[in-house]
Amino acid sequence: MARAPADAVALALSGLALIAGCARAPSPLVPTWQGAIGLPGHGVLRGGAEVPRDAEGLRWLRRNDRHWGLARFSRAIARAAGAVVRTRPGSVLVVGDLSPTTGGGPLPPHLSHRSGVDADLLFFVTTLDGVPVPSPGFVHVGADGLARDEDHARWLRLDVERQWLFAKALLEDHEARIQWIFVSDVVKALLLEWAIARGDSPETIRRADAVMHQPHPGGVHDDHFHVRTTCSAAEVASGCERIGPRRDWLDDEIAPGADPDAELALALLQPLAPPASP
Repeated sequence: MARAPADAVALALSGLALIAGCARAPSPLVPTWQGAIGLPGHGVLRGGAEVPRDAEGLRWLRRNDRHWGLARFSRAIARAAGAVVRTRPGSVLVVGDLSPTTGGGPLPPHLSHRSGVDADLLFFVTTLDGVPVPSPGFVHVGADGLARDEDHARWLRLDVERQWLFAKALLEDHEARIQWIFVSDVVKALLLEWAIARGDSPETIRRADAVMHQPHPGGVHDDHFHVRTTCSAAEVASGCERIGPRRDWLDDEIAPGADPDAELALALLQPLAPPASP
């Protein structure tokens, strides 16, 4: 007896899931996979790009091999830093870890950062007198916006204006495709309050409210932005695996109710059309 269409789809999907589950890197089965392959905590990176070491308005925190990401993501980070320095000359975004050249893991102390879709980006800070200074490292910002720099025995202040300008540049960048900005509830509140008070774009504020999130578990994130980009449809086809909520402002997100996996499975079951006569 012939299987019902639903059974055929389920069978095909199980086969696709088996291939996808086993192939989290380029292989003879999927030799064309490029970019972020697999999940952020279990994937690899192929054909990524390094965030520039000393581009305008940014520098690395550490001289290591952990500054690689999806090419478009690395470009977007550099563009956002450039946007801040053009508005506020002298600004410097200090870049922490992204991923190693080929990703993979483990990558202590991170639980993710393995596929080029995550970036740790330190806060913009000033002295108590309001003088912009590069962040000395992961300094913890309290509810009053102040942070203690123990290495230099001084207090610093979160530069809310520049931090918002940076977040805004990322959220409005078509290539950045920001899915999450993991950050403390305190810093999120300071940034949104600033954006609302200055009459910024309601749409950008809506996006910021959606993506800024204090993770549980994973640390408070009161000392940096942990920014994550989400796969595009083309990147999914090349091995990237989406995780988490979809953002309605991204133009190639799949509409609710669509089931591309089922369509793909049925297409795989269809016999090939006979070749056309000469």
